[in-house]
Amino acid sequence: MTSYALINDILHVNMEGLITSDDLYAFLEEFGSFEDLPEHLKIFYDLRKASIEIRLDEINLLSQMAEDKSQKFKSVKTAFCVEDPKITAYAMLFSWISNNPKVKREQFSTKAAALAWLNSN
Repeated sequence: MTSYALINDILHVNMEGLITSDDLYAFLEEFGSFEDLPEHLKIFYDLRKASIEIRLDEINLLSQMAEDKSQKFKSVKTAFCVEDPKITAYAMLFSWISNNPKVKREQFSTKAAALAWLNSN
């Protein structure tokens, strides 16, 4: 299950339970239609209660789709809050793939650290 809300100019995305590549593609499609988001977008993904089942080769496709859906923003700063080692590895790979200078991605083990990074300059 995926839920989201804009809180203090940060898009909070909460993913729980089994998340598949189809779920991630569907969320990114929906994300592309979001209106009224800040032009310097900050996204907090809480993946601590998620179990993600994707193939490694899909990470590059998901990264490219995320960048394509983010073209309207001046910058996109994304923090992933993770606990599971496999999901941490997925988040790290996803973070390293982007070569776009307006996209920054990092992973954290606590919500406080993730939000502090998102709110830093």
